Amino acid sequence: MGKQANSHEDNVILFPGLVTRLVEKGMSSLKEKKYYDALKFFQQSTELEPTHPQARYGLVITNIELNRLGEAKKHCESMLREGIGQYYDILQVYVSLLIQLGDYKEVETLLETVISEEKLPPKMAESFYQLLEFSRQMTKPQINTKVDNSYQEENIDEIHNKDDLIHLLEQGESEQQWGALQKLSQINSKEIESAYFSFLKGDGDPVLKSYILQMLKELKVKGKVEVRKFDEVHYINLEELEDVFHQQFGSQVITKLEDELGQESPSLYEMVQHVWWHYLFALYPKKPIPSDIALWAAALHILGTMLMNNELHNEDVEEIAIKYKVHHQDVMKAVEHMKGIESYLFIHNNENT
Repeated sequence: MGKQANSHEDNVILFPGLVTRLVEKGMSSLKEKKYYDALKFFQQSTELEPTHPQARYGLVITNIELNRLGEAKKHCESMLREGIGQYYDILQVYVSLLIQLGDYKEVETLLETVISEEKLPPKMAESFYQLLEFSRQMTKPQINTKVDNSYQEENIDEIHNKDDLIHLLEQGESEQQWGALQKLSQINSKEIESAYFSFLKGDGDPVLKSYILQMLKELKVKGKVEVRKFDEVHYINLEELEDVFHQQFGSQVITKLEDELGQESPSLYEMVQHVWWHYLFALYPKKPIPSDIALWAAALHILGTMLMNNELHNEDVEEIAIKYKVHHQDVMKAVEHMKGIESYLFIHNNENT
C-alpha cells in the first residue's frame, strides 16, 4: 500500500504537464458554465503550483461567476500583493469588484494613488479616470434639499456666518462648496437666492448646479434663471422644472434595462443605474437626445460592460445593439456622450481640488 501511495505521489511530481492540463480543464469548464467544476480544477492547480498566474486568475473569475464577490476580491488582493499575473488586468478586475461591492471610497483612494504614481496604459487610462469620477460622485455628501421655511433670519449666525458660507460657495474648492451648500440649504433668504443665481451663471460644478436648481424649485422660487452647463446656456423657468429623480423617461430606461440586464448581471445592472441617474442629474435640466428608451438602455448596457471589462469588441457591441433593436452607430454616439460628460466632470473636479 505504501509503495502504491509513493508511486502516486511520484507520478504527480514527475508529470510536468499536470498543472497545465488542470488549468485547461478549468478554462473549458468555465466556458461551459460548469462553475463548480472549474473551481475544483483551479483549486487543484493552485495547490500544486501556488503562483500559476492563469490558475489564480481562474479562481477570481470563477468566484465572480458564482457571485462570491468577497472571495474573488480576496484572490485579487493576494495576486496584486504577490505580483502574480498582469498587474493592470488584475487591477481592472479588482476595481470592478470594489464597485460591485459598493466600496466606492476604497476605489477612490486606490485609483487616486495609481493615477498619481503610475503611467497608465492608454487603453486603460480613460476607464480608470471615469471609474474614479464615478466613485467620487458616489462618496460625495448627500445634500438634504428640504428647507425649513420657518427658519428665522436671526438664527443664521448660530450655524455659520452667512457671508462666509456664500464666499465658500463662490470661491471654495469642490468639497468646501458642497459643505457650504449643505449649510446654506437650511437657510431661506433673498441674499442666498441671489448667490445661487450667480453660481448657476458661472463655470461651477454642473452637478452642484443641479442641486441648486432642485432647492430653488422646492423653495417655490418663481421666474427664469440663466444656467450655464457644459459650454451651453439655458434659460429655465423654475416653475416648470421637473424633478430629475422622478423623470418618467429616466424610469422607463431603467425598466427596459432591467428586462435585459437585471437577470443576466444584477451587479452590473445596479452599477449602471447609478451611472444613469448621475448622468441625468449632471445634464439636468436638459434631457438626453434623442428620447429613445431602448437606445439609452443599450448605451448603459454597453458603457457598464466597458467600464467593468475595460474594452468591448465590435461584435459584442453589435450583439447588444441587436438585442435592444437599435442601430450600432446611434448607440455608440450615446455611449460617447455619457463618457464625455463624465470626463468633463473629472477634469473640472481636478481643476478645483
